[in-house]
Amino acid sequence: QVLSRGHKLGPSPHSGQQSSPAMVHQIRRPLLRVALAASCGGCALLRLASPPTSFSLFRGGAAAPPLLRMLRARSSVAAAAGSGGGGVVEDGQVVSIDFELKRSDTGEVMDKSDANGPLTFTVGAMEVFPKLDAGVKGMSVGEERAVDLGDDSFGQPDKEKVVEFPLDKLPEGVQQGVQLQMQGPQGPMIATVAEVGESTAILDLNHPMAGIPLVMQVKVLSTELAPTVEVDTTSPGDGATYPKAGDKLTMHYTGTLADTGAKFDSSRDRGQPFEFTIGVGQVIKGWDVGVMKMSLGERATLRIPSSMGYGERGAGGAIPPNADLVFDVELLKIN
Repeated sequence: QVLSRGHKLGPSPHSGQQSSPAMVHQIRRPLLRVALAASCGGCALLRLASPPTSFSLFRGGAAAPPLLRMLRARSSVAAAAGSGGGGVVEDGQVVSIDFELKRSDTGEVMDKSDANGPLTFTVGAMEVFPKLDAGVKGMSVGEERAVDLGDDSFGQPDKEKVVEFPLDKLPEGVQQGVQLQMQGPQGPMIATVAEVGESTAILDLNHPMAGIPLVMQVKVLSTELAPTVEVDTTSPGDGATYPKAGDKLTMHYTGTLADTGAKFDSSRDRGQPFEFTIGVGQVIKGWDVGVMKMSLGERATLRIPSSMGYGERGAGGAIPPNADLVFDVELLKIN
C-alpha cells in the first residue's frame, strides 16, 4: 500500500472519525512515476474521501497519478483536449504529448508514454517541470522536439536532507536501498534508506532523481484552451493580502450543483469553518486556482467547471459525474 496523492488527507467533516494512515509506506510502484508525482506541486481537485452518502472537500479515493504530473493524464481535462486539436502551443492551453524521458548522460530510458498514455497539462500553470513547460511553447500539433531538462529538474543533492529517523516508525524489515514514500509538509516525499542501525535508520530525503541530467523527446498530439474558474466577488476583502502556495487557510463555503442549484455541502450549516493548505493539491483544482485570486476577508462565488472539480468520476452520491459546481466561499484567515 502506498500513501498516494489520492489518499484521504483528513477526516470527513461529517464522519467525526479521525483518519490515521500509516506515516511511511514502502513504494511498490515504479519509482519514477511515484517520485515525479511526489515532486510536483498539487493541482488535482479534491476527491471524495468520505462514504458515498457524505461529502468531503479533502481529496481521497483511489488515484492513478501519471508520470510528471500531479494532474491525471487521462482525467476529464485530457478527455476535453481530445486528439483532434490544432494550432500552436501557448500559455493557458491544455496540451497533450507523447514522450520518452531519458538520462542524457547514459541514454537510459526512464519512462515513456507507450504504457500509460499521453501526458496532459496546462501550459504556464506550473504543473510540470519549468523547462518542459517552456520547451513545448511554440510547437505545433504533430511536431516533435527534444527538450533538455538539465540536471536540476528534481534539484541538486543536499547534505541537509540526509536525516536520522526512528526505525520503529518505518515499515518492518526495511532494508538499505529501499525507497519509501512519506507525508511531508507540502505533500508526499520520497526517501531512500541509506543505512539501517539497531534503533534508527538514515534516510536520504533528496529526490531520487536529484542531480541527474534528463532529456525528453516530445510530440504534440493536441492543444486546446484550458478550462477556467470564474470568481465573482460579492463582498470585497482587504485587496492587499492574498494567499500563496503553502498557506493554511480558514474558509466558510456552501457548495451547489450549477445545473440544479442543489446544495451538497456547507461549512456554514455545520458552524465549523474549513481549514486546508492552498496550492499543494489538498483541494480540487478549482479551489486552488480560484481562492488564490481572493484577498483576506473577501466573499465570492466560484464557478468551477467539471474538469477542475470532480470530473467524470463525480463524488459519491453527492456530486454526479461531469457536474459543474458553484461555491459561495469566504476567506476568513490566512496563516
